[in-house]
Amino acid sequence: MKVCMITSSYPRYAGDGAGSFVGSLARSLVSLGHSVHVVAPYDSMVEEMDQGGVSLVRFHYAPSDALHLAGHGRALEADMQMKCVVPLLMPGFLGSAVGHVLAAHRREHFDLIHAHWAVPGGAVGALAASFAGLPLVISLHGSDLYVVEHNALYAAAARFGFRHARQITACSGDLRRRAIEIGADAARTTVLPYGVDVGSYAAGDGARMRAQLGISKESIVIGALGRFVRKKGFSYLVAAMSKVLQSSSRVSCVIGGMGDLGSELKSQARRLGVAERLFFPGHIDWQHTPDFYAMCDLFVVPSVIDERGNVDGLPNVLLEAMASGCAIVASRVAGIPAVIEDRVTGLLIPPGDAGALAQALLLLLDDADLRTELGVRARERMAHDYNWSDVAQRVATIYEAVTG
Repeated sequence: MKVCMITSSYPRYAGDGAGSFVGSLARSLVSLGHSVHVVAPYDSMVEEMDQGGVSLVRFHYAPSDALHLAGHGRALEADMQMKCVVPLLMPGFLGSAVGHVLAAHRREHFDLIHAHWAVPGGAVGALAASFAGLPLVISLHGSDLYVVEHNALYAAAARFGFRHARQITACSGDLRRRAIEIGADAARTTVLPYGVDVGSYAAGDGARMRAQLGISKESIVIGALGRFVRKKGFSYLVAAMSKVLQSSSRVSCVIGGMGDLGSELKSQARRLGVAERLFFPGHIDWQHTPDFYAMCDLFVVPSVIDERGNVDGLPNVLLEAMASGCAIVASRVAGIPAVIEDRVTGLLIPPGDAGALAQALLLLLDDADLRTELGVRARERMAHDYNWSDVAQRVATIYEAVTG
């Protein structure tokens, strides 16, 4: 089939993590023999890169590079509130995106449109599908529904998309429930988790990453990775380390990533007296994440529902760390419990509880056999249920159903 994907985030350069799961899905569908054309917004960080057989077009929607803020995770401040200029950019975004989709359809004659995120992607997809007479699939990822739940105009746009969609997918059961509460048809809304390239993550070189970061091979590494925003819960990991580091001089903690809360997290580490053994290496290139996970003896996903109600749908880093065979401690929130079975493929803790997090980490630090057992089972779970080829096949089955 010929598929047009609409997305507000898509990898801008080799190693970019923004919208990486959309890129992985697109390439996996190409490997199954489908033709995939992606329409994504322009961003100042875009570079030439191999698209793996995917046809990609970028559209401009603002008069300057600095104002291209409606995509690639730039629209929200710390993932909590919309930047004030973003609503003003939406008419240009919608008009340019729909125009590019329709122009591509005249050339390619698509079989369907697949829109990512309820807003703005779902609204763009609904408009384009209406004009072109094509079936529409919408995929929900988390931050989109947070925006919809807090803004009546965006909620109306999401419901417009939902009405036109023949199928809606959500990466977790929690996200599906919230979409139905907003107005999605339960009969046309299904849970479809992301996938992961198990082979790549099983081949990481932890020694190489340790050497790059200056961490000795004798150190026991507790790792975390993601954007520095409230819903990632990294402040609770920093708090937990004040207790964990009292137990061993061999433990180091590495929190990779960047974001609005970077200075705040570093100040917290200094205030708690753990800064010397807590590393903030900055951005970790997505191509190097297999090495990052391979470096970690323990991996933490301390996600929370932030004070404004935002929460991850299903963190990509969780699937990647599991595919890497990491022993994982993660919060019992959103889509995480659907993937992590407590004491089978990882340890689950209450979200926002630094004491419980410290206790779980100390348990695994004291039991190397349990760490190994959890890591092996986690990798087996990813290989069996979450590899990208199988996920892409399930998506292709949805395409077949909606095209009739």
